[in-house]
Amino acid sequence: MGVTSTVKDGDLGAKDGLDELVALARMIAYARQVAQDVKLQFAANCLDLALEAVKQEVGEGLTRELAELSSPVPLVSIKSH
Repeated sequence: MGVTSTVKDGDLGAKDGLDELVALARMIAYARQVAQDVKLQFAANCLDLALEAVKQEVGEGLTRELAELSSPVPLVSIKSH
């Protein structure tokens, strides 16, 4: 099941928004990997946080789609606090 299959056919704006968030998550994951490769640990940690924030924005339904972009940051729900 892809990103497009989780959005209703009539809601193209939401589909485009989800596609953009998934693309953003992939870019952040790439930047995080580069930061780790060049030993910029603080930058890598900040990018981990950014990646988790984007994944939370995308929502529970698409976290499986972004599973390959996992980071060591534990999932924390701001809403439950």
